[in-house]
Amino acid sequence: MAAMTSRERIRAAMMRQPVDHVPCSISFNELSPVQRQGHAWQFPWQSDTPGDEKLRYQVEELGLDQVVNMGVNLCRPVPGIESKVWLEGGILHKTYTTPAGELHAAVRHNELWPHGQDIPFYSDFNIGHYVEPWLQTAADLACFRQVRHLCTPDEMLEVARANAAAAKTRAKQYDLATAARIGMGLTGAQHLFGASELCMMTLDQPELVEAYLEYEHQINLRAIELVGELGIDIVWRNGFYETADFYSPAMLEQFLGARLRREADAARSAGMLTNYTVHTGVVPILDHLAGLSFDALFGIDIAFQDLDMRQLRDTLTPTKSLWIGPSSTHHLWKGPEATRQAVRDVFEVFGQTGLVLSPGVSAHSIMPWESTLALIDEWRKLTE
Repeated sequence: MAAMTSRERIRAAMMRQPVDHVPCSISFNELSPVQRQGHAWQFPWQSDTPGDEKLRYQVEELGLDQVVNMGVNLCRPVPGIESKVWLEGGILHKTYTTPAGELHAAVRHNELWPHGQDIPFYSDFNIGHYVEPWLQTAADLACFRQVRHLCTPDEMLEVARANAAAAKTRAKQYDLATAARIGMGLTGAQHLFGASELCMMTLDQPELVEAYLEYEHQINLRAIELVGELGIDIVWRNGFYETADFYSPAMLEQFLGARLRREADAARSAGMLTNYTVHTGVVPILDHLAGLSFDALFGIDIAFQDLDMRQLRDTLTPTKSLWIGPSSTHHLWKGPEATRQAVRDVFEVFGQTGLVLSPGVSAHSIMPWESTLALIDEWRKLTE
C-alpha cells in the first residue's frame, strides 16, 4: 500500500486499520542521576542534549514512529498559600499552609532520595521514602485541593493552547502523532497516600479514595475537553499501578471503571484516540481491561509470570490495539538475542494489525544499547 506518514501509521494502527508497515515507537527513560549510580550511560546522546536533537536522532537515525507528548497542568495554588521545607534528624519535611489548614509530608532524606530539598506530590520515589504521606484524611484532601486548584477558564485555555502549539510544532517537522498525558488515577493516588496505605484505605476509608479519584476525574474531563479543541491525536492515561498487583478486578471496576469509560468516551467524542498504560499484574484483569473503552493498551510486560500472549491476544485484540514488545526489565537487560526473539514472538502472536512495536515500558539509559538496536533491526527485517 502507499507509504504513510508516521502520524497516519500510528493512528491507523491504533484503530486496527491497515498500515504500510507496523510502526515502532520507543519510550526512552533517562532515569535520574540517583537511579544511574553505578551504571554506565548507554544512550548515544547525552542527558543534556537538547530535546529537539534527541527527537531528530530517534526519527531520522533510528527510523522510529515517535509520539510528541504535551503536558496538561490546569491547576495552581489559591492566593496566599505558603510552603516551608526543613530537614530534621535525617527526615525531610514540607508543609503548605492553606485556607483549609496545613498539609504536611515527611520522607527519609538519604542517598537514594532524588528530589533534593523538596517533596513533590507525584513521584514514585515518595512511596519508598515516606514517613508521613501527603494524604491521610479528608482534611488533607481539602488542603490539597487548595494547593492544586483549577485555574480560571481563560487561564486553562491559555496554558492548553501554549502546550499544544509547542507539541504540534515539534511533531510537524517529521509528521508525528501528538499525545496529551492526562490522568493518573490510582497511580497518582499511590504517590500521595503511599502504596500499602492506599491499599488499606480502599477497604477502611473507601469514601476518601473515591473523593480523591472524583476530584482528579473532573480535572481530567476538563483537560480532555480543552485539548480536544486543539488538534491533538491521542489522550494517554497512566494506569501503571491500576492492576491486580494491588487490587482485585472488582475493586478496579468499583473505583475506576465508570470514570475511565467517561474519560475515554469524552476523548473519542472530541475526535481523539486513547491509550492506557498498564504494565504488570494484568492476567487477572484481562476482562476488566477488555471492558474499558480505550483504543489501545500500552506497556504490558510479556515476560511477566503466567502471562500467555495468546490469551492476551484473544481477550483484548478483537477491540483494542496493543503497544507491546520486549520486556524492558527482562529481554532488554538480557541482551540482543533475547530481545530479537521477543520481537519475533510478538509478531508471530499478534500479527501486523493493531500492533505498535514498543518495549514494555521503556528503554532505560543504563540498559545495553545493543538490545535496543537489536529490537529496531529485527523490526526492520520483519516489516520489509
